Amino acid sequence: MNIDFNEIPADNELWGQFAQDFLCNLGFSIEPQLFRVSDDGYDFCVLEQVPGKFNFVPFKWLVSCRHKSPTRLAVKESEEADVLERILRNKVDGFIGFYSTSSVLALSLHLESLKAKGNIKDYKIMDAKFIESYLITPGFDLITSHFFPNFSLSRQAIHIYQDKYLPIRCEFCQKDLLETLYTNNNQGVVVRLRLRKNDPDTMDTISKVYFACKGDCDEQLQTKYCRHYSQSTASWASISDLVIPAAFLERAAVLLNQIGRDGISYEPEALETEIYLLRALAQRTLRPAVPGELLRTKRMLINEE
Repeated sequence: MNIDFNEIPADNELWGQFAQDFLCNLGFSIEPQLFRVSDDGYDFCVLEQVPGKFNFVPFKWLVSCRHKSPTRLAVKESEEADVLERILRNKVDGFIGFYSTSSVLALSLHLESLKAKGNIKDYKIMDAKFIESYLITPGFDLITSHFFPNFSLSRQAIHIYQDKYLPIRCEFCQKDLLETLYTNNNQGVVVRLRLRKNDPDTMDTISKVYFACKGDCDEQLQTKYCRHYSQSTASWASISDLVIPAAFLERAAVLLNQIGRDGISYEPEALETEIYLLRALAQRTLRPAVPGELLRTKRMLINEE
């Protein structure tokens, strides 16, 4: 596991605050009040809007927060012994266990029994593995930097600047080379195919730009493009290098110089790929946007259309 949940002190109220921020980021509406239910647990409620046939149907969840990571112990059935009473008291439809470790099988069987009897409509255990699987994805960088600063320092966060995340996918296997940058041994490369002309009055042309995993994927793509661009020479740049701010800036400067001064032309598709690359790299290279900047950026883009 990459994230150390012990970065959140052994304080279940802080764990409850983290749970509220986490679920809010997933799109739940949060009831902000935390209720202490035992020496090591807090509850709060969230509302999920479930799509119905003609409208959204509200579904209310009771969230039980237990921070067991300092002890490395799984949450036992006995620790949620009064769960039915809490469910009835809060008039909820479902139960979520938000745990920094795991839960024992007996607890899941107990919740399944409550569901079978109609006491709850559904339940979900969000354990350490489940929570981490979201924290390492784009869009959670503000939460990880706040609650897990040591983890954030070990990797550059992804900041979404426009309406959606822009992946950098290997053209062969479709792996996202930007998201897996620090978990995939920095194996992503950008490859440029350059057609050099013998005539000094004729410009060289960047005929193709593609992204690939080093090794087999790149070799497969080289074989593919050799048929179409047999006179081209290839150059490689590591994505792990291009997210270094100075290297990112140099990449942009080189692109402008090549187009404007160095006498190199681009095939339209290759140029579009270069522009997309800069936008995608910016998600890991630039600082996060402050409140108001995203809206201002969208207005600027609309005015330019």
